[in-house]
Amino acid sequence: MVAQPAPLLASLRPAHVPDHDIEGLRAHYAAHRCAQIPRVAEVAELRSVALSLYEKLNDLPLEDAQEHSDEGDGLGYGFRFQRIDTKADTPEHAERVTTAFREHGLTDWSERMAAELIPVVDRITGRSMRYERVFLLAYREGDYIGPHGAEQDTDLDRFNLQFPLCYDAVGAMRILRRGYLEPLYDRDGDARLLGPRMWHEVPPLLRLPGGADPLRLVVSLRLRAA
Repeated sequence: MVAQPAPLLASLRPAHVPDHDIEGLRAHYAAHRCAQIPRVAEVAELRSVALSLYEKLNDLPLEDAQEHSDEGDGLGYGFRFQRIDTKADTPEHAERVTTAFREHGLTDWSERMAAELIPVVDRITGRSMRYERVFLLAYREGDYIGPHGAEQDTDLDRFNLQFPLCYDAVGAMRILRRGYLEPLYDRDGDARLLGPRMWHEVPPLLRLPGGADPLRLVVSLRLRAA
């Protein structure tokens, strides 16, 4: 059954970020190349739509993974998660994802949310942004991304605005802060801005004691600086 797009669009609220919060976000971004913008979205409908899309599309070849290399004196960068993206390897795959996103209302929601938040992002980063597309990341039990950032990022105009959603799990990203990888916990309704050359990792998604299969879905809006 296709989710109706109207409830998701109706859940949008004007994103208001006070000036004093902008200054704090600017300082955090300047120091760490990221910022977590609090309470800018109502996500009850988004949680339902994201889960419906994942269940509808997870038969596609979604795994995005890189094995660790143990050559030399250290352990190389590795990761494992799933990506549901309109920018796919085959036209058939791309069309199926594009159609599902549109029918579920995620395409319109993302465009509207980007329009709301880009002025805020511009003030935080000092750059001028435009919206490109939406994609969905999925982490199952044990999925993760190893520490990465400065040495992998060659595109300095690419930004992500993420809305993480956790199901039977506690999710987080860890960022390099004062010499340690410190957690930024996923919170419903927050938008997490990720800039280029940002040192970070996604720790393994863990099962709660006696809990159901954990799942972490991240609705990601790709922004590009002019």
